[in-house]
Amino acid sequence: MNMDTINRLIEENDIEIVRVVFNDNANVARARNIPVKFFRDTVAEKGVQYPSAMLSVDTSANFVLSAGAGFSGGYGSWLLKIDPGTFKVIPWAKKSARVIADLYTLEGEPVNVAPRSVLKRVLNELDREGLKTYGAAELEFYIFKQYDQSGYEPTWTGLQCYSEVKQGEVDDILYDITVGLAAVGIHVEAANTEYGPGQFEISMNPQWGVGQADAAFTFKSAIKEMMAQRGLLATFMTKPLTGLSGSGSHFHHSLYDKETGQNAFYDANAADGLSDLARHFIAGQLYHAKAISALANPTINSYHRLRPYTFAPSNVTWGLENRMCMIRVPGARGQGTHLENRLPGADMNPYLMMAAMYAAGLDGIRRKLPAPAPVENQDAYALSSAPSLPRDLGEALAALNADDELIEYLGADFVQSYSALKMNELNRFADHVTDWEIREYRELF
Repeated sequence: MNMDTINRLIEENDIEIVRVVFNDNANVARARNIPVKFFRDTVAEKGVQYPSAMLSVDTSANFVLSAGAGFSGGYGSWLLKIDPGTFKVIPWAKKSARVIADLYTLEGEPVNVAPRSVLKRVLNELDREGLKTYGAAELEFYIFKQYDQSGYEPTWTGLQCYSEVKQGEVDDILYDITVGLAAVGIHVEAANTEYGPGQFEISMNPQWGVGQADAAFTFKSAIKEMMAQRGLLATFMTKPLTGLSGSGSHFHHSLYDKETGQNAFYDANAADGLSDLARHFIAGQLYHAKAISALANPTINSYHRLRPYTFAPSNVTWGLENRMCMIRVPGARGQGTHLENRLPGADMNPYLMMAAMYAAGLDGIRRKLPAPAPVENQDAYALSSAPSLPRDLGEALAALNADDELIEYLGADFVQSYSALKMNELNRFADHVTDWEIREYRELF
């Protein structure tokens, strides 16, 4: 998309405001709302300034000095420069459009700790190998009528996933989401209730390259905003309800040969249809699984989901059509051959999760790591030989900071900055007295 097309869309839709947006390291969607005249005259070409301090802000809006240059660095400005191909008219907002931006220094260099920049660097490494990426996040989420300290009221009740009767009760929600997403180029492949009261699952069409993360970023923002306009709360918090289903973000993805356009994971002569490259890629994700967890499950809450016998992974395994494993290889072959990594929670930042997944797989390819045998005719959860996934965010961060190969791909500056934000989150939680502790101990001792 070029500026001629953007200007035509602005005129045809009477756009007055353009949101310039990006997804930060705390997984917060940040935006600057730009009047259309200033957008056309200045921002579209030159960008708009953005304070560098905001990449040192954690999920509580606290400034974490060690995540950036600190006060001694002065917290100067950076630039948000738009990616014209992401410009979309957003029908749920009055006379508004939205465009995703990359962060640059005032000298014109990409900000190397920004999530979209991290993913682009990894994709460039795959490009050097003659490979291009294609994938989509399959997101689960809850929508509540009420969700606060006094309790919760879901938009539908029970546990009947895929129930036509239950889906009929929320058909207007599913319709608005499907139509709204289509308007911004995200085409729903399937939408249904999931295994929790008020829980939904939506599969979207795959995208190439950075577009697969852009789509997941837009998907989450769109659903939260559309539901807020209905007086509802949509949450991608991984485990909002104790004892009930967590929300995942299964990542379906594949690699294709740039020259031939053929699926690089497929081998017609292999008994299971998987190429040697696919096996090395799987091996890389298994090898780096604990470090990947820090980016695929980025919050304290994320780790309540990774429990055995919950249809979420709890150990490092792979299998053919096996939903108990961390990596499931669906049955499709030929050009449709792909992996489903079931590790990520719904609260992941798609740019960082996908960067970690692709970097790990690429490392497996380059080092020709051997994949173990897939889990077959066994209970994957009961395999004592399979390494366990991290039990908490602290363990995952330790694994990330000890993973030299992954740090090389993601960037040492990024890993340091990200870890500082997350350690501050952990330290704040460690100082917090939870409701569980109060109920458990206040009368007993």
